[in-house]
Amino acid sequence: MTTRDYLFLFFLFVTLVSEEVCGGEGRSFKIDYERDCFSKDGECYRYIAGEMHYFRVPPHYWRDRLLKMRAAGFTTVQTYIAWNVHAPLGEYDPASDLIDVIQFIRIAAEADLTVIIRPGPYLDAEWDLGGFPVWLLTRPHMGEQLRSNSTEFMRAVGAWYGVLLPRLVPYLYSNGGPIIAVQVENEAGGSPPCDAAHFDYLEQLRALYVKHLGEEVVYLTVDGDRARLAKCGNVEGLYSTLNFGAEGSAAKKFAVQRVTEPQGPYVCSAFFSGWLDHWGFPFNRVSTETLVAGLKDVLEFSDRGASVSMYMFHGGTNFAWGQGARGDFNKQISTNYTRLWGKMTSYDYDAPLSEAGDTTPKYMAIRDLLSNYNTIKPVPANTTKHGWGPVEMRRIFDIFDLVRLAKEISGTFVKSKFPMSMEEMGQLHGPVAYQVTLPDSVSLPAEIDVSLYGDRMYLITVGENNMVKVQMSSRNRAAEVFKVSQRDLLLLIDENGHSNSNNVRYSNQMYQKGIVGNVTANGHILENWSAALIGKLLIPDGPFAGPMAGSDRLRSIESMVNALRKKISSSPVKYSGDFVPGWYSGEVRGLGKARGADTFIDSQGWGKGFMWVDSLDITDLQSYNLGRYWPLAGPQMRHYCPGPWLSETGNINLLEFERAPSEGLLTSEDTPLVDGPYDTTQI
Repeated sequence: MTTRDYLFLFFLFVTLVSEEVCGGEGRSFKIDYERDCFSKDGECYRYIAGEMHYFRVPPHYWRDRLLKMRAAGFTTVQTYIAWNVHAPLGEYDPASDLIDVIQFIRIAAEADLTVIIRPGPYLDAEWDLGGFPVWLLTRPHMGEQLRSNSTEFMRAVGAWYGVLLPRLVPYLYSNGGPIIAVQVENEAGGSPPCDAAHFDYLEQLRALYVKHLGEEVVYLTVDGDRARLAKCGNVEGLYSTLNFGAEGSAAKKFAVQRVTEPQGPYVCSAFFSGWLDHWGFPFNRVSTETLVAGLKDVLEFSDRGASVSMYMFHGGTNFAWGQGARGDFNKQISTNYTRLWGKMTSYDYDAPLSEAGDTTPKYMAIRDLLSNYNTIKPVPANTTKHGWGPVEMRRIFDIFDLVRLAKEISGTFVKSKFPMSMEEMGQLHGPVAYQVTLPDSVSLPAEIDVSLYGDRMYLITVGENNMVKVQMSSRNRAAEVFKVSQRDLLLLIDENGHSNSNNVRYSNQMYQKGIVGNVTANGHILENWSAALIGKLLIPDGPFAGPMAGSDRLRSIESMVNALRKKISSSPVKYSGDFVPGWYSGEVRGLGKARGADTFIDSQGWGKGFMWVDSLDITDLQSYNLGRYWPLAGPQMRHYCPGPWLSETGNINLLEFERAPSEGLLTSEDTPLVDGPYDTTQI
C-alpha cells in the first residue's frame, strides 16, 4: 500500500468520525430576544424538562427512567453533575460505567430527550456538602472560600472543569449532541454578600465555561422568585431564570424574571413537584391537583408559553454517603456550633416517578396534561418488586473489635495529641471511634465536656464485670457534658452528612465531622488521643460500589477479627448493661423468582446505622452501600434495594449504633414505606 493510500484511509477515517461525533452542521440553539423565545434551528422552541440525577439512580435503570420521562410527554432531561461523585478523593476518576455521566447523556439522546446540564460547582440538591468534594475541607481555610473568587478555590474548580467540560463538547447541540443549555452555579443570589467579589466569582465561572465550551452555548442561572435574588445571582452573559412551586400565580412570579431579563423566554428551571425530607419530620407532599394546575398555568403563560423543568420528575435515592444535611448557620447556638438535620436516604420527593422508578397517579395526571402540548409514547412497565422472608442477622463483632482491627490495618488508625476532625485524619465519610484515657490528676467521677457539630455521639465506658454504659448526645446543644466513673473513654461519632446549605461561608470546623475542638475532664484538656476510622475500614465508600467492596474483603475482615479475639480470649467478650454498637450480617439464600427483583428492606425494630448488601455472584463480588437507616426517627422505614444489586445468594449488613431486635431478624417487602411515623425528639 502506498503512502497516498494510507493518507486516503486516514482522512476517510477522520471524516467518518467527525460526522458521527459532531454531525451538527446547521444545528443551533440560542436565545431569540426579539421573539422572546429559545430558537432551535431557527424556530421558536419551548422545552418541558424533568429533573433526574444520574448519581441517585443505579446505572442499570437509567434507560428505564428516561424512557418513562419521554413517555410522559417531556422533551428534555435536566441533571446536576456532582463534583464529589467523580473526584471523591481529590483527583478526577475517569468515570467507570457506574458513574459515567457521558453514558447517561447518550442514553438520554437515544430516549429522544435533549439535555440540560448543571455542573455547579455548587449544587445544593440536598446532596452531601452541596456537591463539593469533602477533601476541600482538608485545605486550610477552604470552608471560608467555598463559592468565592478566592485563588485557591477557583484553582480547584478550574482543574475539575478542565477535565469535565472538554468531555462534553461533542455532546453540545451545535455539535450534533443533545445538550441544549448549561446552568452556571445554583441559586447564587442566595449566597451573600452581594458585592463585587461575588460578581467576580460568577464572571470567573462563566469564563471557565466559555473557555471549554465556547461562547455560543446558552448559559443559564437560576434563583428564587425574588428580585433581589435574581439580581445578585446573575452577570452579563448568563441568562437569568427562576425556581418556584405550584402554588400562586405564574404571572406574578415571571414578573420577577423581567427585572433581570426584560426580553427573552420565560423559564422556570426548577418547578417543585414535591419537597425535600429530613429524618425526624413528616414526609412532605404536594397534591396532584395542585401540581397539575400550577404546571398548566406555567405552560400557558404568555403567547408562547414558558419553558419549565420539573424538580423532581424522578428523585431516586441518596445511596452511600449522598445525603446532605440542613445546617441552620444563621441560628447558631454558639460561635462554634450549629443545629444540623440530616436528609433522609430516600429522595422520593413525592415526584411523579417514585423512588423505585414506578409510575404513580401523579405521573399519569402529568402525562394527560402534557399530551396537550407534546407527543407521548407508550409507558414502559414498572420493574418487578418482591419481598423475601425474614433473614437472621448474626452479630459479627462489636465496636471494640473494630477498634482493635483498625490498629492492625494501615491507614485506619490515627494517634494525635488532641482530637482531630474526621477529614483531617483522612476519612471523608462514615463513623469514627475516638479513645482517650483520663490522667490520674482527674478525679472520678468526672465531667466530660465535648464540642460537637450536629452529629450523634455515643460516649462508651466499660466498668467491672464488663458492664457497659452508653451516653448519647442530645439535640440542639452547644456542647455535651457527661459524667463518667471510668478512665478509659470511647467516643463513637456517627456523622449525619455534611451541610448542603452552603449559602454562607464559615470556617472548616463549621463543616467538618467528628470532634472538632478540645475535650475537657473537670476543666482539664485531655491529650493523647487515638481514633479508629470505622467508615474507612468497613463500609463501601462509593456511590454504588466502593474500593473495599466485595464479600471476600468482608470475610477477610471477619477472619482477622476472630484471630485478634483469640489473642485476648477464647471467645467474644460478653458485655452487660447498655447496647454495644456492632456489625450484623445475614445471608440471603435461594431468592428464586425474587432474584433480580427490587425490594424494600424494612429496618423497623432496629435503631440507627448504615446498611449495605453484598452480591456473591462469581463474576460480581461487590458491596453496595444502601445508605443510612433510622427508624427510631422516621419517617422512612423501608430502604430501596435495586434488584441488580442482590444476586441469588448475598449478604445484607448493618452497622447498628443503638438497638437490635431480640429475635435479630430483618425482612424486606415489595412496597416502599417512606411516610411512616416520625419522632422529632430522636434527632
